[in-house]
Amino acid sequence: MSQESPDSELEEERAPDSAPDSAADAADEEEEPVASKPAPTPSKPTPSKPEKGPPPSLRLRRLPPLKPDRTRLYTFGAMGLLVATGVGLMIASPKRLGMTPPPLALTSGEVGDDAGAGAVAAVTIDAGTIAKEAAPVVRPPPVWRVASMKDEAGVDVVEGTFGKKGLVAALTAAGLTRAEIKRLNRAFEDVKHIDRPGANDKFVLAKDKKGSVLAFEYITSPYDVWQARVDPADLADAAAKEADAGATPKGKPPPPPDLDAKKLALFVEHKRVGSAIVVAADLAKTIAAANMRPELVDEIDDALEGHVEDGIRPGARMRVVSTEDWVEGVFAKVKLEAIEMAPRAGNTIRVYYYERGPDVDGPAKQRPAAGFYDAKGRQPYHGQFRPPLQLSRITSRFNPNRMHPVLHVVMPHNGVDFAGSTGTPIFASAAGTVTSAGDSGPCGNMVSIDHGGGITTAYCHMSKIAPGIRSGVKVESRQNIGFVGMTGRVTGPHLHFVVKRNGQFIDPMSLKMDGVRVLPPADRESFARKRADLDAVLDAVALPAAPSEKEAPPDVEEDKDLHE
Repeated sequence: MSQESPDSELEEERAPDSAPDSAADAADEEEEPVASKPAPTPSKPTPSKPEKGPPPSLRLRRLPPLKPDRTRLYTFGAMGLLVATGVGLMIASPKRLGMTPPPLALTSGEVGDDAGAGAVAAVTIDAGTIAKEAAPVVRPPPVWRVASMKDEAGVDVVEGTFGKKGLVAALTAAGLTRAEIKRLNRAFEDVKHIDRPGANDKFVLAKDKKGSVLAFEYITSPYDVWQARVDPADLADAAAKEADAGATPKGKPPPPPDLDAKKLALFVEHKRVGSAIVVAADLAKTIAAANMRPELVDEIDDALEGHVEDGIRPGARMRVVSTEDWVEGVFAKVKLEAIEMAPRAGNTIRVYYYERGPDVDGPAKQRPAAGFYDAKGRQPYHGQFRPPLQLSRITSRFNPNRMHPVLHVVMPHNGVDFAGSTGTPIFASAAGTVTSAGDSGPCGNMVSIDHGGGITTAYCHMSKIAPGIRSGVKVESRQNIGFVGMTGRVTGPHLHFVVKRNGQFIDPMSLKMDGVRVLPPADRESFARKRADLDAVLDAVALPAAPSEKEAPPDVEEDKDLHE
């Protein structure tokens, strides 16, 4: 089966424009002020000679006043010029300002001095890009919520989650009668269908002592809340009518007043936050010590997966940019936007979250996957099967008509050869069960794994099989099963990787393996703009000093050299 590149529809990789230089490099040098010299006192008429240095001061001479008609002419001309300039600025400003979001200020920026093991330093940047001044946020009056009735006399407030109960069962358990549930349904009839709530949907119910609904909220997310409420004026009228009916022996209590339902217009504020940390032995504890949101632990791990081969190691320094959503002054969620990681050894890397927006006019079939891309617009991805060697090149592909390099006869090459020096770790391409492990003649030391679904893989010419790998043992994806060698019939150390489907050899590269996505041309300009914006925020966060060898957190034990 021929290999189909995961990026076959995309053009050749082209790096977006590099990130902008720092503000210090980009700033123009200011000219030094030049002091004026007093004009020389005239004595004798001598021919003037050009002099070096600053020019002499100029002496101003008062001109005679203009005539009235010329004065009016110049005045009207100046006014016309000012009006034209103002109109031009009004027309041009929206186009210029629309390129980037309104800038907000750096609200705090002190970094702690502790750079020891697990040291944490954090700074916070309010939402937006960096600027000297921030426009004040104008918040509307808070929206009335049902939970505010908890302290009212004679009112019972019940909060809950629907789960698998359904509307009727959940509200019956909350103390409502069937008649009151129908009353609620009628109120929401033209606003929101609440008869089939989701398992995670929530409700807040306020009722009086008789079980009559005073107010009700149906919540599907912090941003989406529907509310039904009895108008306070109607409630007062109903109370008066009930009192009058109670004074009459045969009087019947009036029906409860109607509920008015609507979707609440909630104020949502987006706050951009920047933090800097030195990773300790536990990333979650490091995040907590920096007063960062705990949800960022998994997001950071997912963002760096594939971009960083060795994972997140203790002692690495990070700058993190995230956006927090606050609904009516209450935290709702956090979203990771960008991250910079500077490992103790190796190159610093930055990755940025990108999702195609409405400003990009590109083919739908080339729409890139939303996720984290490096500075060149590349995104690693994982397939069902993983490469058995890290960062290895292919030296020989699957070829049924290959000329054997040793025997010099046509002999099918039923696998793929990966370059590797003796002792390089070999990993299971996917989870499965070991069916054999040992000497296999021409293939030398070999491990075979059954992955289910008729797929088996084999790893040949190993110098050594990893401890504990034997027939019947279950292995996980990316588990070390052996080491590159040159046992069997070979000319040099390498890994011969074989795949069978239902007993027939197939091209291993036809499996869904790891690869790299590249942003299509239509998205590169949009990505470059977002990258520049996030770079400015990352640069505004002070990176903690690298810990010394004595202060650095202990690292995990490295794999021992098992060369034969």
